[in-house]
Amino acid sequence: MRKAAGTKRSKASKPRLAVIELPAGCTLRDAAALKTLLVGSAPAGKTVMVAGGAVTRIDTAGLQLLAAFALREQSAGRQLQWHSASTELRAASARIGLSGVLQLPPGDAA
Repeated sequence: MRKAAGTKRSKASKPRLAVIELPAGCTLRDAAALKTLLVGSAPAGKTVMVAGGAVTRIDTAGLQLLAAFALREQSAGRQLQWHSASTELRAASARIGLSGVLQLPPGDAA
C-alpha cells in the first residue's frame, strides 16, 4: 500500500531551473544534436541556465540555433542566464552581432 500523504510537492515551491550544458562543438555538423538539446529543454520554471564554457568550436549555424533558442525563451517569458561562456563563444557571437540577443556575460566569464 502506498502512502499518499506528503508525497506531493507544493505548487508554491521554488521553480525548477533548467540547466543546458553546451557541447564543445556547436557547428553545422553538430546542428541536429544541438537543436535536439535546445528544443527538449523547456523548463517548468522561469529560468534557463546555459553552461557554455566548454564550447571550443562554433559557427554561424550554431549561433543561429542559440539565437533562436534565446528568442524562444524570451517570448515564453523565461529568463536566460549564462553559467559560463567560453572565449570562442563570446568572440564568435560578437563578430556577427549576437551577444545582445544571446545575453552573454561580458569579459572573462568562461
